[in-house]
Amino acid sequence: MIATPRHRTVSDVMTRQVHVASLTTQFKVLVRLIEDNRVSAIPIVDSQGTPVGVVSESDLLFKERRQELTSEQDRLHPLKHRRELGKARGVVASEIMTSPPLTIDSNASLTQAARLMQRRNVRRLIVVDERGKIAGVVSRSDLLQVFLRTDEELREEIATKLIPAILLWPPSTLKVDVTWNTVTLSGEVDRRSDVEILTRLAGEVDGVVDVINRLMYRWDDRSEEAR
Repeated sequence: MIATPRHRTVSDVMTRQVHVASLTTQFKVLVRLIEDNRVSAIPIVDSQGTPVGVVSESDLLFKERRQELTSEQDRLHPLKHRRELGKARGVVASEIMTSPPLTIDSNASLTQAARLMQRRNVRRLIVVDERGKIAGVVSRSDLLQVFLRTDEELREEIATKLIPAILLWPPSTLKVDVTWNTVTLSGEVDRRSDVEILTRLAGEVDGVVDVINRLMYRWDDRSEEAR
């Protein structure tokens, strides 16, 4: 039996070499890590390698407002002010970091990662393995890499893997064309449900931008189901 194409997971696109810091890492070292590695945040891990927080450029910038935050009061948002003041006065990672960190499982789908990033309005997620240890970092740009797959690669996957997994005997008239990651399906299949399934699953192939359905069918099995 031919299996349908496997969807890529976070582990397929994440950055595995991640610069991390400990809870006791000094302020200046955190700044150096961000500058030297050209990143906007550093994951903070405990002695077991479990992520416990993250220090971002935004967290570090509170140091520049130290005097301002010390002298002013925020009666409307006292907890927020206390938290920001704590970061401004902090000298080690445990005092500066944002905790808990936003993490995602390495086996999560790219769709799940994209949804979490957009809902929480973040640019990257810390990736953890099945033990909860840090496995990498996945960014927005990492998720978008899937759309750089070539037209031929997508056509090959749909024509030789997806279609044979759905149709036992694919008709010779069935044709797959891909241009700029937009898939065009044409030809004739047996049932209307085949058209709907092929169109939907082709659109779910990693890297496909859109699907143009030009398929025809011999009989409408959907109308019989409605009876």
